[in-house]
Amino acid sequence: MNFKVVLKILIRRFSEAGVEFALSGGLALSTMGVFRLTRDIDFVALEDSMSAIEGIMTELGYERQDFSTEEIVSYFSPLTVYGQVDFLVARRKYTRAMLKRAPETSVFDDEFRLKSLLPEDLIGLKVQALANDEKNRYPVDVPDIQQLLRLHKDRMNMELVREYFRIFEKEDLLDAWLADLDR
Repeated sequence: MNFKVVLKILIRRFSEAGVEFALSGGLALSTMGVFRLTRDIDFVALEDSMSAIEGIMTELGYERQDFSTEEIVSYFSPLTVYGQVDFLVARRKYTRAMLKRAPETSVFDDEFRLKSLLPEDLIGLKVQALANDEKNRYPVDVPDIQQLLRLHKDRMNMELVREYFRIFEKEDLLDAWLADLDR
């Protein structure tokens, strides 16, 4: 997948269509100093924008994946250059607030400027993923969360971070990781 080509196209097309969106996932992590292999582009987008997104992705030759749900919609292109693009649908209070809070940031050494989720909101999504599928998500999401805490703890809204852990009954993990950071 050529991330730069896809971002360039999608940023332009979404802007033209008035789609409200923010970067999340591995590319968003890279804007925060956390680097890991990623094979797709992840966005959060308002539920109201999903029909416009569906039209844009279809026009670009993407196919909606069968495992897509009302919450997460995944598109895959048969053309290797375009790869996979996933959307978390902002329908509920928390995801809508995440999108609203997302600041504009630079990606690929300021080649692109777009909204990207805050570190605390990425942590919230990762804690939810852990709660939903701990066995499969733990090896991926825990190192990301720990890195975000290590790099950004002093600048994050830690009350919001704690709220995310509390919602998913994972406060013991947060307390342990914060204690490790203080050592």
